[in-house]
Amino acid sequence: MYMLLKNLIAVCILTCVLCTPCMLWAQEEATSTDEWLAAYERGAQSAEETLDTLLTMADQAYYRYDYPLLEELLTASFPLTKKIADQQLLGRFRWLRAECKMNTGDRAGAVELLQQSMRDFQAAGDSIRYVEVLRRMANNHDYLGNHENAIKLYEECLQLAEELEHWKLKAAVFDNLGGLYSEEGNFEKSFEYYLQAEELARSIGYSRRLRSILHGVAIAHRFQGNEAKSLEYTLKMGAETVNLKDSGFYYQCLAAHHLRFGPNYNASEKYALKALEIGQKIKNEQLRTNAYDKLEQIYYATGRYKDAYHVAKTLHAESDSLYNLENTKLIETINAQYQTEKSERELAEKNQQLQQATYQVERQERNLFIMGMMAVLLLAIVFLVYRGYVLRKRSEALLRVKNDEIQRHVDQVENVNATKSRWFVNVAHELRTPLTLIAGPIRRVLSNYDLPGEVREDLKLVDRNTNSLTGLVNEILDLSKLEAGKMALREEVVDLKALVVHLVEGFESRAVQLGVSLHVDICDEVALQADRDKLTKLLINLISNALKFTPAGGDVQVSVRRFEEEVIVAVQDSGHGIRKEDLPYIFERFYQSSDPNVEASGGTGIGLALSREIALMHEGELSVTSEVGKGSTFRLALPASRVTSQVKAAPDQTTIAPNEEVRLPSTADNPTLLLVEDNSDMRSYIGRLLADQFEVLEAGNGLQGLEVLKEKSVRFIISDVMMPEMDGISFLKEVKAHAKWKHIPFVHLSALSDTEMRKEALRIGIDDFLMKPFDPEELIIRVQNLYENYLSRVAHQEDADEHVSYEDRMLSRLREEVLANLDDSHFNVLRLADAAAMSERQLYRYLKAHTGLTPNRFIQEIKLNKAIELAENKVYVSTAELASALGFKQASYFSTLFEKRFGRKPTAILKEQ
Repeated sequence: MYMLLKNLIAVCILTCVLCTPCMLWAQEEATSTDEWLAAYERGAQSAEETLDTLLTMADQAYYRYDYPLLEELLTASFPLTKKIADQQLLGRFRWLRAECKMNTGDRAGAVELLQQSMRDFQAAGDSIRYVEVLRRMANNHDYLGNHENAIKLYEECLQLAEELEHWKLKAAVFDNLGGLYSEEGNFEKSFEYYLQAEELARSIGYSRRLRSILHGVAIAHRFQGNEAKSLEYTLKMGAETVNLKDSGFYYQCLAAHHLRFGPNYNASEKYALKALEIGQKIKNEQLRTNAYDKLEQIYYATGRYKDAYHVAKTLHAESDSLYNLENTKLIETINAQYQTEKSERELAEKNQQLQQATYQVERQERNLFIMGMMAVLLLAIVFLVYRGYVLRKRSEALLRVKNDEIQRHVDQVENVNATKSRWFVNVAHELRTPLTLIAGPIRRVLSNYDLPGEVREDLKLVDRNTNSLTGLVNEILDLSKLEAGKMALREEVVDLKALVVHLVEGFESRAVQLGVSLHVDICDEVALQADRDKLTKLLINLISNALKFTPAGGDVQVSVRRFEEEVIVAVQDSGHGIRKEDLPYIFERFYQSSDPNVEASGGTGIGLALSREIALMHEGELSVTSEVGKGSTFRLALPASRVTSQVKAAPDQTTIAPNEEVRLPSTADNPTLLLVEDNSDMRSYIGRLLADQFEVLEAGNGLQGLEVLKEKSVRFIISDVMMPEMDGISFLKEVKAHAKWKHIPFVHLSALSDTEMRKEALRIGIDDFLMKPFDPEELIIRVQNLYENYLSRVAHQEDADEHVSYEDRMLSRLREEVLANLDDSHFNVLRLADAAAMSERQLYRYLKAHTGLTPNRFIQEIKLNKAIELAENKVYVSTAELASALGFKQASYFSTLFEKRFGRKPTAILKEQ
């Protein structure tokens, strides 16, 4: 019973739909074309007025799909276009001609006319018609299969339609994009655009576009194999039909539906014949071609091969007829031109024969001579070209061999330099630990014991030379950082005068020992934006070199001069000077002069190379002038752009007095300190330093350290960085990821001054660094400060709010951070991790353990909950505004997430009353 009722309803709907087009075909007659042209001939109105009237009538015929009348009106309008210069009228005429060509299948001709029409509307300032023609250009790219260009043009149309508030055009573009993605098989995107198109068309009452949208949706469902939806939208399309062309496409859609599902060949044939009849009547090439195509498939499938043959023959004959007609016209034109040229050529030949009769023999002889000369010349050219080719190939082969040899040599030199640099760095790193074990005990003995004068002087000598060796090690490591591109400037305001005076004063005792007169000459106060440490290294290098190469009785002068464009620091000596052949290489790394005076003074060949790199990092230049026997002058030129009026006081140079002993607070029960270090001597040395204040537990690497942490209650951790099995960075990650251990103060000891490694450790949560070799008193001071701060934090935390757990406070802090950055589209997991003082991996583990969400889902959930609150309170009027306020770059992506989370689109909630 239900099925019978359903079929009766379907029949009724079909009857109404099929009758509707017939009822709507009757249209009012427009004013005769001849009458308007006659009025123009009589001078009753201008060419522009007449053309405007005819084009308005043509617009009406186009919107009724009355293409015969449209062709008639455009033919009548054509002579008038030659008499006017109005860009807007010309654009309208060319646009309508393009529509006619598209109706007959001449897409190439249509594209050319559309391009001309766009230029006309652009010149006339008609933005509305410009963007409408732009959409038709996109339609043509779509039709010809160039989807990439079509999508670009459609997107441009959407943007312009939004600016112009042209909602009909926007609905049409959504419809076109739905069809494009349906043809590509991307039905999800297709239905998304069709839905937007249908909603917009219904909201503005755009019934003409609604029929096209319903047609497209029906086709998409047919491609998907959804019979029910295909028929549903086909019938909806029929219910909206109001003109003959719409009826034709409706019948075509019914024919395709019955051919696809069932198939029902009788019904499909009936509707295909109706579509063909309408296509022939309105001269629509697309309708006729599609109808013939469906009929050919039906006849072939039902075994009516003769009918199928005739349909196919008719289809191909029609498609070839236009081509044959155009070819016929072309052949006639070419033939006429050929006959004319033939007559002219015959006349010219007769005249030429008369003129050539007298000198034909001479011309032949001259031609033979010229041809002979040309042949000889050609042979010479061929020979020269071939010879040049052979020589070029031979030269290229030799050049390739030479280049290969040079490249091999360059590679070998680079490999040697790289190996040499790696060796220096490895040696320097290995030297830092023993230097620590030498310098530390010596300084402790010097500061804590009463020693005989001779013994104290000997130990001071050892301490000074240890410092010198440490300086060389640091130079080698600085050079390695420069080569790796890891050395960066740490700029601050530097009082250049105070710095130079301080450095010169430090060298005075050395100058006295050498018998050299050391002077300083500074004209003005100069403050620079510079890296104090690196600038100090550069100047120390220049001054120490000047003292080294100046004999007793000589002079060394350090001067500072400020000029308009630069500041010059000069170090001038009266030493042996530098030979001319050494000057070009003096700043190269590892360069050693063959001069006996220089060889006797030694050196690594690193200092000046490093100094020049530091000068370049400051956008300056380090240069030298020298004359053998008279001395050398090194000049550091820094740009005036680095000069500043702000002067920062030099850092405090005070140190701990030798007799002042620094000790940690001692208690009856000493806290436990874990010392993780692979060098047993270093473990023993540090253990002795801290034994009075801590119970020191030792471990040889990170894995052993973790075992100790599991078994003992540890209050402080000191760890080396480079260790076997588990290094210091990995050990730090494990400690900071553990809820019980992550608050323990943690200090890294390292022989490497790697900035990237330090940044990584800081991100993980390191409390302090100490570089080897270190001062034992400095280690004690840092441990003391960190441990006291740790005890203060623990006491404060216990008093602050004992009822709120750490996890609750952390989650609340994370939520507040997300809410504070709601509208920031660049806010991401990395920034949330930074705000929580965690690494991304720690944040992931923490949120997963306490909320079950990943960091991305955690941020997304907070934003979506805020979104529904704002939507329900109608704070914003559109989805785009709401998405932007919540930091989403794409409104469509936000809408999808919102619907997936709450089951409704944000648009629906925003439109609720």
